[in-house]
Amino acid sequence: MTKTNVFYLKDFSFQYPFSKQKIEINGELAIHHGECILLKGASGSGKSTLLMALKGLIPHLIHGKITGEILFHNKSIRAISAEESLKIGYLQQNPDSQLICHTVFDELAFGLENLSTPREKIIQLVTDISQKFAVSHLLERSVKSLSGGQKQIINLLAILLLEPEVLLLDEPTAFLDPDSAYKLVNLIKEHIADKVVVIIEHNYHYFQPLVNRVINIDINGNIHEEKLNDEDWNQSLPVINPLPFNLEHKTLLKIDNLNFNYDNSEILLEKINLDIGKGEIIGIIGKNGAGKSTLFKLICGIIPSKNQIIYNSQPVGKIAKKQLWNDISLLWQNPESHFIHNAVEMELNGNLELATELGLDKHLKNNPFCLSEGQKRRLSLGIILNKKPQLLLLDEPTFGQDLKNKQILGNILVKIANEGTSLLIISHDPDFLRSITKKTYQLVNKSLEPCII
Repeated sequence: MTKTNVFYLKDFSFQYPFSKQKIEINGELAIHHGECILLKGASGSGKSTLLMALKGLIPHLIHGKITGEILFHNKSIRAISAEESLKIGYLQQNPDSQLICHTVFDELAFGLENLSTPREKIIQLVTDISQKFAVSHLLERSVKSLSGGQKQIINLLAILLLEPEVLLLDEPTAFLDPDSAYKLVNLIKEHIADKVVVIIEHNYHYFQPLVNRVINIDINGNIHEEKLNDEDWNQSLPVINPLPFNLEHKTLLKIDNLNFNYDNSEILLEKINLDIGKGEIIGIIGKNGAGKSTLFKLICGIIPSKNQIIYNSQPVGKIAKKQLWNDISLLWQNPESHFIHNAVEMELNGNLELATELGLDKHLKNNPFCLSEGQKRRLSLGIILNKKPQLLLLDEPTFGQDLKNKQILGNILVKIANEGTSLLIISHDPDFLRSITKKTYQLVNKSLEPCII
């Protein structure tokens, strides 16, 4: 029996405005109902661009030079209507770029309201799916107050409520703790009967039970099918630094019985104690919404604290902000928060050696906002490395990185630690933390506890 194509692609290419390079995806690809496809390829190979083209965002909302052919049910993606595009659900890589409403309830209800769904049914559907994924307690929260992982979950639930025929998922687990990632996989599993699912994901193991086809985009832009063995599905990083960083411990930052809550809310952090020495790398793990990013904002003085956080023998609240932020740099979850120039080389102050180390030397003239998400993350790291801080706070540094680039990042971080820079790393990537840290803490029950990962 001949399968009917849901998507058909042939020799697609696209060049973003203000970009000097063209993304090329060569060959033919047919996608059918019932297929769950893992889309592989190096960072910057065009995976996310392809998903945006399958959704129709390229060329309808994102304009540029386009060649080749993409068909959705035998109709050019350039000609599909807004109504037809609703059949294609698309989870973007950056969760902040998809949120449009004030509260979580409004975010989940928004799509249904646009379909003129009766209010009573909207309330029931939102209640049911929020209970199923245990996010009922978030419904009245502002979306701005959510963690990156919570935002990603809400985005996916909003898509699933529309019951699309196609799910395009770009790094769905990037900001999720392992428990939430497996819950997300199970939720997707419940909704994919006879649908099309295309997933970009560097943590392959989460989706091994679902995927029935693997497509790779190689370094030349050619697409071909692959078979993965168990080792491929469960790829891991080698230990990058097996030796102690700081044999003679000299405390750089000390946190002593820190408590914190936002206005009119319950205690978020309680009796937090931490000591980080010069040249030490410490990992921090914890569930989405536990308060990890809030802790970083307290450490670098963005959120005021009392005298429980001591940097270089001084309370951070008594250090001039200019001096404090020269010494302590925060890598934000959203890499675009770091960009102020219109060219990569300007963001890096012309540091070609660092650009090469980060794999960005071929993109020096490109606008930072036109890079892939993985490249944006490496650029944002380069921006703060250029400042040569004493303490680096890294919030999800491996976001958007394949195994090769994770190892490159690990080598860079170990090198600067050995030169004396201290690092605190929030990550949902235990493999990465195992490869470069000697100590890891878990933020659980509002406190930091030593743990083994």
